Amino acid sequence: MKKVLFIAMALITFQGFAQKETGIGIKAGVNYSQNGDLKTAVSSAANDLISGSDQKMGYHLGLYAKMKLPLFYLRPELTFTHTKSAYDFSGNNGVYSQSKIDLPILLGYEIIGPLHVFAGPSIQFVLGNDFDIKQVALTDLEKNTTIGFQFGAGLNLGRLGLDVRFERGLSPNQISLINNNITSISESFIDTRPTQVIFALSYAL
Repeated sequence: MKKVLFIAMALITFQGFAQKETGIGIKAGVNYSQNGDLKTAVSSAANDLISGSDQKMGYHLGLYAKMKLPLFYLRPELTFTHTKSAYDFSGNNGVYSQSKIDLPILLGYEIIGPLHVFAGPSIQFVLGNDFDIKQVALTDLEKNTTIGFQFGAGLNLGRLGLDVRFERGLSPNQISLINNNITSISESFIDTRPTQVIFALSYAL
């Protein structure tokens, strides 16, 4: 009997924590991102100089909508995202940053009470790029619109929501670096597709 009462009370508590099934809200958080390798081409592709990136912290903020479906829920989001990655370029430590609009379209499942999981594609519209070494100029990206994939889990605590997710860009998207202090036919480029862990706080309106 005590076990039954405990389970019943737990379910009632979980139900109280659940967010509204349908509605809109705001969200913000931080992301730890890492772009692809920085490569410097030489005479033979087998001898290309490759430098991996180090994670840096960025941020995001935006809006979301939630629509209840049979068994699942649909959650499209619209966020402004700023990411950073650190590289060693020609002996200098530089930070590559990117600003973009993300449009994740997530399908989620509420496991029990406040706990839910989700996954889906994320369309990315790149707004701008920067590399903070003064003698380096950037060319245009190959593509200003790309697609990634996100998956994660979260908790709903009344109107508040907490979630953590992983995102990976699905296709390469290179940008070239031009070193203005060096006369060379060598070409350097960064694979800008992101790999990031995203922590978010949301509020249902």
